[in-house]
Amino acid sequence: MSDTHEVKRGNPRDGFDHSEPKSGAIALFGIGSLILLIITIAALQSYFDKIWADAVYEKVLAPPSEELTQLHYREDWALTHYGYADPKAGVVRIPLDRATELFLQEANAGKLFYPAKATAPKKEEPAPAAPAAASPAAAPAPEHKPAEHKQ
Repeated sequence: MSDTHEVKRGNPRDGFDHSEPKSGAIALFGIGSLILLIITIAALQSYFDKIWADAVYEKVLAPPSEELTQLHYREDWALTHYGYADPKAGVVRIPLDRATELFLQEANAGKLFYPAKATAPKKEEPAPAAPAAASPAAAPAPEHKPAEHKQ
């Protein structure tokens, strides 16, 4: 069964617009889009610069608050004066310089809680070379001893 259908060929002039595209409108749309893009980039850049400058001023350049300055003064005073840390328990606070002197006296007298005498580490000696004639299975494996670490 063969059906033959006739194929209609269209006229090439039908449905085709031979007029020029509206190049003026296309150019204006392109220029307007470009201007809008430049304005958006400039606005974002200026916003970022403002946020950045505010953050730098706040975190680096701003003078410290009066409360922070007073806190530093109290801490410095506590490090340089005697006082009670806990009066009920009888715990006192001593100046840092005095505590350092007492610690050094105890260290020189050997009264430290932990051993902290300065000692030189032992020098590791190289393992003796195995004879060339000995087989690898017969040679004992060298023992690895970690270096002793003392303060």
